[in-house]
Amino acid sequence: MKPICQRISRTLEIFVFCAVAVLLTCAPSSAHFSEGTKVRTILVAEDGGDLVAIVRVPAPLVFSDLVGRAQVDQVSLSSPFLRLESTGTGVRYRIDMEAVARDRPGFEDRLLDALVFSQAGLDLTASLTGFTVHARRPQQVLDSLDAAQAAVRGDSTSLDPVFGAAVVDYAVRIESPDPAGDIEIRSGYAPLLPGPGVAIENHLVDARTQPPLSSTAPGQLETPVVLDGSRLSTFLHFIYQGMLHILEGLDHVLLVIALALGVGATRKLIYLVTAFTIGHSVTLIATFLGATPAWPWFIPAVEAAIAASVLYAAVAAMVRKSGSVLIFAGIGLLHGLGFSFVLGDILGRDTPDLVPALLAFNVGIEVGQLLILAVTLSVVFCLEKLATPALRPARLGTLAAIAILSSWWVAERLGGVVSAV
Repeated sequence: MKPICQRISRTLEIFVFCAVAVLLTCAPSSAHFSEGTKVRTILVAEDGGDLVAIVRVPAPLVFSDLVGRAQVDQVSLSSPFLRLESTGTGVRYRIDMEAVARDRPGFEDRLLDALVFSQAGLDLTASLTGFTVHARRPQQVLDSLDAAQAAVRGDSTSLDPVFGAAVVDYAVRIESPDPAGDIEIRSGYAPLLPGPGVAIENHLVDARTQPPLSSTAPGQLETPVVLDGSRLSTFLHFIYQGMLHILEGLDHVLLVIALALGVGATRKLIYLVTAFTIGHSVTLIATFLGATPAWPWFIPAVEAAIAASVLYAAVAAMVRKSGSVLIFAGIGLLHGLGFSFVLGDILGRDTPDLVPALLAFNVGIEVGQLLILAVTLSVVFCLEKLATPALRPARLGTLAAIAILSSWWVAERLGGVVSAV
């Protein structure tokens, strides 16, 4: 039995060493907020018995098929509605507003074909009723049919907007046999390849119910999304989004792992996890109530502090000093800001149905947190029972990897703070 345990121990040591190397070379510093996040808003409502949709879309998604083809073929982007200009640092595209005015039907067709609406597996016929081109994303929120229609009735910019910053508001009327029924939405164009640091999100507003229902969907809607008017499915959607965020956020995952390895399955773990939960719940809610400063360095500083909290948890676990309830409540405050940056970037403070979305997102975070704890403690339990000599090197190796990686994040994110000051 002893030789078997020794072999397992040696194998785990090699595995941990390799894991450290992989983490150091492959794991990026993934911040929760990116200036490259592009949000498309789609509001669906009934108007006079007809089904209507108002869309606010970043201009590149209206030309995603052309952009994607140019990226694959490595050629210049070509469209009669775009013009190329030289700048001091290179070249960029602008929307040619004169070309849009000359061929308005052609531009309307491109908008109309950007999204496909369907019910019961059948694509629905739609007609464009208006559009407006903005130089940048408007501050006006599309939280109701009246607000959305007012945005579309506004005047387009008179100057040629920069293609990457321009936003288009447009409205379509959809021929539907059941305006109140489930509706499926998907992209009508092939996807483009987002550049480094660019993420695409969709904010979906179902205004056929009162108050309207909000949900989100990542990507370019190559996979259809369904609006069914169900508050239960919307609540479950945000639980899933909360789970997804903490499981995809490597810094959050590593913090919880370090906490579990430092305290183990003890009563103190319950106290510390509860403190962390209360802390991040407070800042997640407070941020949506406007209790965060607008300083340009604030978000990078929070991201650096989150990385430092992971480093603290790893080092504290290595020296068997797990920290106090107050410390982990403070860490929770930091991570709650990180959670809020992601949700706020998509929904915003003025989104309809905000309170249930916040509650469900927070529940999802807790479910994801419990899953991480359960997996970590289960691995520790199995090692204790099956390969006790391997437990210590596996534990210390994992904590060392977390400490090294989080140190790298701290340095990297502090660079972002300096550049923002």
